Parts: sequence; structure tokens; C-alpha cells
Amino acid sequence: MAAFVGLFASQPVQKQSIQAAKTTKTAKKTTKKAKAKQISVTYTLKDTTKAKNKQTLAKKTFKIKKGTSVFTVLKKAWKVNYTKSSYGVLITKIKGLGDEKKKLYWTYTVDGKFAKVAADKVAADKQKLTKNKSKVVFTLKQY
Repeated sequence: MAAFVGLFASQPVQKQSIQAAKTTKTAKKTTKKAKAKQISVTYTLKDTTKAKNKQTLAKKTFKIKKGTSVFTVLKKAWKVNYTKSSYGVLITKIKGLGDEKKKLYWTYTVDGKFAKVAADKVAADKQKLTKNKSKVVFTLKQY
């Protein structure tokens, strides 16, 4: 009889072990999905106003959620001054650099291309980052 009781006593332990294994597999799948939604993006700040060559001011790489806006990441990286309009944000200063009176403005590219939707350039708050290892370059230019 003792052997019979021992047999039933061990079964709930086996069920718990199986359930724990299923939970671990589910957690691993969830982690893989979360990682799949994460992308790596490198931001570079360049100043072309003082030298003929593009001077790199700063460079940072971020792990972000796929679909995050260019502007959201920029604000996390450096102090940013901007104005809002019906077109989106206009970045006036990054790290204290930029001067509307001297017509010094920031432009940006994603993977070497100006961001566009149809024929219009896109404000940084509307441009979404979706490609892993994208390179975002903000350049201070005089216009």
C-alpha cells in the first residue's frame, strides 16, 4: 500500500515539472519576439559649417523598439531644441548648436537618404526607424 501511495504522490511533481518546462519555453519565445522587435541604430552628429570636411561631433548607438521615431531617439541622446508646426518638428539646436539668425539648421538622413514620404521631406518626429543597423546622420548646415 505504501508503494501505491508513493506512486500517486510522485505524479503531481511530474506535472509541475512539465508545466515549468512549458512556461520556460513560452518565456524563451516571448524573449525572442521582444528581441526581434528591437533594432540597433547609430546616430552621428556632423558640423559642416566650420570646416570644408564634415566634422563628426558625436556618435552613439542605441537598441530601440522597431518603429520608434528618429526624433524620439534623438531626444534621448542629446539636448534638443525644436519648434512644432503642422508639418512636424523643426530641430533648431542639438547640443546647443544651431542658430536661426545665422541660418544654421539641422538636416538628417537615414541610411544616406533624406527621409521622404511621396515628394515631401519628413519631419524627424514622423520618420519611423524599422531597419536593423540603420545609420541616422544629423548634419548642421548653413542655408
